[in-house]
Amino acid sequence: MPHDTDLDRRLAAGAAVAREAGRLARRYFERRADLTVEVKGPQDLVSVADRAVEELIRARLSALFPEDAVVGEEAGGLAAARVWVVDPIDGTQNFLRGLPWFGVVLALMVDGRTELGIIYDPNTDELYTARRGGGAFLNGESIRVSGCAQLDKAVIGVGHSPRHAPHVFLEPFTAVIEAGAQTRNLLTAALQLAHVACGRLDATWDPYLLPWDVLAGILLVEEAGGAAAPYQLRPDFSGGAPLLAGTAALVDALRPLVTDRADKE
Repeated sequence: MPHDTDLDRRLAAGAAVAREAGRLARRYFERRADLTVEVKGPQDLVSVADRAVEELIRARLSALFPEDAVVGEEAGGLAAARVWVVDPIDGTQNFLRGLPWFGVVLALMVDGRTELGIIYDPNTDELYTARRGGGAFLNGESIRVSGCAQLDKAVIGVGHSPRHAPHVFLEPFTAVIEAGAQTRNLLTAALQLAHVACGRLDATWDPYLLPWDVLAGILLVEEAGGAAAPYQLRPDFSGGAPLLAGTAALVDALRPLVTDRADKE
């Protein structure tokens, strides 16, 4: 296991890198009309900004911690005993459409377990950080999930993707609505998890998300007193899996409506 001092040093450095990367992303956002945009797949875009921000993160982390590996959404990478998992701009669709709902995401995994989670929203200057066993924080202040335990009183983040059939989202979504919950889709999984961790949302669910979208946020929610259904991470970080996180009571209530239902497909 890593020493706490090693993790504290990496958490402080990772937070500084996330802030710098966020400032760069924000500068690109302000001149987004000039960006070259490519299509990776249906409703899956990448811009010069995504690549430039990831390059900055990689350069900073490699200089600070040359022994650590880096896996990023845009440039990939290889798994290792200690690896940073990076999404340079989570919410690219929002970013390119001028919607100020996107963030920079870093998670540090050690021996296959997430030890650090960092999410930075450059539009609000909100920095979310978590260390396993050390709590979750927003701009240095401790945060907790909401106390919501009932679906008919809950506000739940949702999301969906062209990577799955429509019914995989629509049938569970209908069940959630029929149970009385309100829903929100910010089109950025990382920020929805961050908002769960600080109690703005009560839970969040998506039938298919990639590792760099969720690893940091799951740790944030857990360290803020919440819970998450097991996320099925592959050793090489390929492919995605369902996400369900929130207050422990809501995760229990939602599991038969969303995760268990999907497992039967």
